[in-house]
Amino acid sequence: THKWTAYVRGLENRDLSYVVKSVEFLLHESFDPQKRVLSSPPYEVTESGWGEFEVNIKIHFKDNIEKPVEIFHLLRVSFLLARHKS
Repeated sequence: THKWTAYVRGLENRDLSYVVKSVEFLLHESFDPQKRVLSSPPYEVTESGWGEFEVNIKIHFKDNIEKPVEIFHLLRVSFLLARHKS
């Protein structure tokens, strides 16, 4: 089992809270809760485990004219990868 973090950050860690209303992370169904909604920074989810799955990240903006942005990120944590890094 390995600790991992999925996050949304501004360029050079700039504060995004003036434009971002919330960030939604949809994890693999084995995580409880599967859906995490963060309405203030840091916009990140830290868990532990291993395997490979797609994290669906949806960014909602304070300006309702802006449509949410959806990002799909393949999260891959494997025993062999982690073993070579130590």
